[in-house]
Amino acid sequence: MNLHSTDFPFFTFGNLDKHGAIKHFVTSGNSSLTDINLRSEGGAANRQRLAQAVGFEIDRLVTGEQTHSLNIAVVTDADAGRGSVDIDSRIPCTDALITNCKGICLMVLTADCVPVLLYDPATHSAAAIHAGWRGTANGIVGLTVEKMSREFGTNPSNLVAAIGPCIAACCFEVGDDVAEHFSRWPEAVLRRSNWPKPHIDLVLANRLQLEQAGVLPQNIETSGHCTKCGPHGFFSYRRNQTLGRIGTGIVLG
Repeated sequence: MNLHSTDFPFFTFGNLDKHGAIKHFVTSGNSSLTDINLRSEGGAANRQRLAQAVGFEIDRLVTGEQTHSLNIAVVTDADAGRGSVDIDSRIPCTDALITNCKGICLMVLTADCVPVLLYDPATHSAAAIHAGWRGTANGIVGLTVEKMSREFGTNPSNLVAAIGPCIAACCFEVGDDVAEHFSRWPEAVLRRSNWPKPHIDLVLANRLQLEQAGVLPQNIETSGHCTKCGPHGFFSYRRNQTLGRIGTGIVLG
């Protein structure tokens, strides 16, 4: 990822940077000065700073009430501003957002879960996905690709995908009850003699879903950063039970 050292620091992905018709971001978030969670003090003001740094209108930002569901919302101009600087207006019970409306910024919030961005340059449409372990195990990323195909005519082979910072396999220890949910992606369940419990590779599981949905492997970029033990101080709930959240978003120009 590429760091943009603005007044409000953020990262971008190299594969998405190649497309000038969009803007996107991953917030760095290692202190209260960059926390965009509306439940944290200063969260709303920091969202304003983020919008100015990236270059989108705050009243065009849209977020969902993330509940680890498989619900995918088609965001239109009528939804502009929902959940931008207040919680009550978020799109209810929604973990993936898709749109083909220019100027709309789709954003998901994470603090160990997997954020995924999709962009289709052929239909000029995009998605922002929140994939926790439940969403990953239930295939929300693949379902979102299917939804974009139905709604916008997306050919999955045209999609450019970015998988953001999340808890990596090194730190995501789970019980056998959780591991059983990943039977469709057994490669993502890791067991080692020095690990008392299995570990899940959420990045790999989501990459496999994208490839199975028809996204070309060379079009998928991953951040390579673990939120719990990696650099840059990304917010991690498992590390310190923080209220802080990473914002990952995409804007159609």
